Formats: sequence, C-alpha cells, structure tokens
Amino acid sequence: MSEDGEIYSLIARERQSRVCHRMDTLASCYYPDATITTSWMSGNVSQYLSGGKAPVNDPEYPIVSRIALPVVHQKGKRAYVEVPSTTLRWVSVNGEKAVLEYYMRLIYRVEKRDNDWKISDFRSIYESDTLRPEIPGTDLHLDRDILVSLRHSYRYLAYVDGKENTSQELVGIDRPEQVEALYAELEEWLNSCI
Repeated sequence: MSEDGEIYSLIARERQSRVCHRMDTLASCYYPDATITTSWMSGNVSQYLSGGKAPVNDPEYPIVSRIALPVVHQKGKRAYVEVPSTTLRWVSVNGEKAVLEYYMRLIYRVEKRDNDWKISDFRSIYESDTLRPEIPGTDLHLDRDILVSLRHSYRYLAYVDGKENTSQELVGIDRPEQVEALYAELEEWLNSCI
C-alpha cells in the first residue's frame, strides 16, 4: 500500500472507530503523546479517550458523523490531513429533542515512527452549524440574546454545550486570521521534517 493509502486508511479507521464506539481501535490510531483540541477539551489524547463528550452509545441521542475524501499533504515522515466533516448530534434543548448539525474541516497531523503512521495532533476548523427540532414545528425556546453573542462558525454547538463550557477561541472561518495562522503552522511543521 502507498503511504498516502496508509494515511487514508488511518484517518478512516479513526473516524469509524469514533462513531462506532470502538475505543481500543480509536486509541491505536494515536501516539500516546498526541494532543487533541475539540470544542470540549484541549490536552493529551488520554483525556479525549476517557472523558467529557467521549462517544456515548445512546440510541435516543446518537452522534452520526460523515467525512469526505481526505487531502494529504506529506513530506517525508510527516503529513497533515484535511478532512471535510459533517456531524449530526441529537440533543435536548429546553426539554425538546433537537438535531445539531455542524460542519468542520478536521485537521490531523500524522507521523511515521517505527514504520507506523499514527496521529500526533487532531483539531478542527469550524465552518458552520445549524440547530433544528427533531419534529418540525416544535419550539425550542432559544434565547436570542445568547445566540447573537456566540461566534457564527459554531454558534449552536456553543449554545447547546453551554457558552461557559465551549471556548470562544477555537479556529473558525469567521476569524480568517486564525485559519491562516493554523495553515502557516502546519506548513512550518511539515517543512521542518528531517
């Protein structure tokens, strides 16, 4: 298999393991020193695998994720991978069931150590989101004042998870300078590969 093929397979296995709640397989996709930044945590992969909103297996409130084809930027034993992603998450909002849909560009740094490609860093670029009642016409009683105070690239995600629990400094397309800085950092990291 080509190196691009190995990297594609790694990313597909990571995403599928996440949505299917296969935690051992998910853990095997990461190096133990990997770092993760999500809307609900920032730190070591062990925190990602064991806490917060780690995958739950609740058929009433599922999380469904779909990805598009990855774009791999590789140099030597390093690569960063961009993956368009759509996630649907069933949630309770003011006592009513709703569907939160969010669009992200998943960004993985992968490295080849000891002949294995694994993930060393994972984060997202938030693009947009929507929130709708599961049953059309149901009033979710959303607080407009809170909504307008939240960043539009992940407004409803922050609303559902709580403004106090969701960093307002995540990389999002509503702050193009953040996106540019992340890509500059990725290119510098890739080009510093020995």
